Amino acid sequence: MSLSRLSSPKTIVFATRGAAVATSSTSSNVGYFEKIAYRFKGIPLPGETEAPKSMFDSCNKEWSAPEFLPAIPKDFKEHPDRDLVNYPYPARPMYPPKTRLLMMPDSWFTAFNKVTGVSGPYLFYGGLFTFLLNKELWVFEEQGHMTVGWILFYLLVSRTAGYNIDAGLYKDYQARMDYFKGLIQDDLKDAVQFRKTSAEETASLAALKESMPTTLKETMQLQLEATYRKNVQTIASELKRRIDYLKETEATKSRFERDQLLKLINDSVEKQVSSKDFKDKYLSNAIQQLNKITV
Repeated sequence: MSLSRLSSPKTIVFATRGAAVATSSTSSNVGYFEKIAYRFKGIPLPGETEAPKSMFDSCNKEWSAPEFLPAIPKDFKEHPDRDLVNYPYPARPMYPPKTRLLMMPDSWFTAFNKVTGVSGPYLFYGGLFTFLLNKELWVFEEQGHMTVGWILFYLLVSRTAGYNIDAGLYKDYQARMDYFKGLIQDDLKDAVQFRKTSAEETASLAALKESMPTTLKETMQLQLEATYRKNVQTIASELKRRIDYLKETEATKSRFERDQLLKLINDSVEKQVSSKDFKDKYLSNAIQQLNKITV
């Protein structure tokens, strides 16, 4: 056994134990409040590979919708006389307009920029607010100071949970829109099926129209062939009937002639036999022949 086989396992075990001891000593050196600070900052503690998910990850984030609202087509008119240039359709804004001081529209401030500069609007509205308070035109009641608390509460909620609230509301909105779209699709299922069937019928009629001359030609040929065969069959049956008639006529004629001839012969024979001269003549002749035979 060589010494290299003995030395390598000892080295590996020593290094592993050293790393474990170093990690445990480092993690043990982090204090309790430092761990809390790491958690708030989203920094992984020593020994952790990934940063933990914190409830403050979405703090100070601005939410934006992944898709814009559908716009009305530019060529859409509910009536041909609609003036879209002077009276366009009202469009629903995707986001609220820009404001300053939490509630004042930005357009109220930009109107002063050309005359007083950027700080002019703030001085004007601040002076107006001070004037109204000084002349007691705007009187604060006893609980008016709570407005500051509500403003701070609004800022706290909007900066901490505003992102999650907007995302949740948008998700609910999408679910509700999908529900209504499903209802519309169910209502329009028959119409969609009718349009699909109509399109298939139109395509089949177009194909039939293209192949109509060939089909008509083949149909005419088949009809002519059927008519020809029918005429041939009619002629054959008529010829057979006429030939049978002629055969029966000839047979009847020959039978009639034979009957008449036999009747004529019988009548003439009976007439001759019944006459007295025939009897006497033939009887005397017969007696003579008998006498000759006897002699």
